[in-house]
Amino acid sequence: MPQGSTISQLDLSPSGKDIMSTESMIRDVELAEEELAKKAGGPQGSRRCLCLSLFSFLLVAGATTLFCLLHFGVIGPQREEQLPNAFQSINPLAQTLRSSSRTPSDKPVAHVVANPQAEGQLQWLSGRANALLANGVKLTDNQLVVPLDGLYLIYSQVLFKGQGCPSTHVLLTHTISRLAVSYPSKVNLLSAIKSPCHTESPEQAEAKPWYEPIYLGGVFQLEKGDQLSAEINQPNYLDFAESGQVYFGIIAL
Repeated sequence: MPQGSTISQLDLSPSGKDIMSTESMIRDVELAEEELAKKAGGPQGSRRCLCLSLFSFLLVAGATTLFCLLHFGVIGPQREEQLPNAFQSINPLAQTLRSSSRTPSDKPVAHVVANPQAEGQLQWLSGRANALLANGVKLTDNQLVVPLDGLYLIYSQVLFKGQGCPSTHVLLTHTISRLAVSYPSKVNLLSAIKSPCHTESPEQAEAKPWYEPIYLGGVFQLEKGDQLSAEINQPNYLDFAESGQVYFGIIAL
């Protein structure tokens, strides 16, 4: 029987070692989990991860919102309204006039119209509903007198009308002149000339009505006391059929 005991002990020994080995592995895993939990900080580590996730989400959401506001122009530098490029190229003074008209101003300004009852001459009037003399500008001897030194826009328009063309060409001129206080002679600031008749033979010169407008405008540095005049060479052809077709004015910039 001693041999049987020996065999029984030999058969049980491996099973006992396996059980001990399994329990040891389970204990090692539990210890490793506890150690990992300690390193992670337990509940505090979980809360820290949650805070970091929430902060990251808010940061991304804020950046997205800011991008959308900038993209659609809700915030950021305001874009100034722009005139069409074609209009700006035709009239380079548009932007200056637009900016100067935004706020009320006490700068000198004048707008006079032609007297339709003055036959054979171009006579300017200020006492009309569509005329204006303000902030020191005077109309003296059919001339606008500048009250202050500065930069001015000077403009004028006339409209000519006729019936048919004579044997000789009709030349129509319109001129704005300046008589400065610093020198005595009159100087032409703006001038234009037109001819309404372009026929080459008497057969083509039929008695058809024609209209010729002439507009002048420019910016000039003027002195106090300067006298400005707008004149034409053919007053008999002036068209007074409608009010506001013939005018003359200045605007301080």
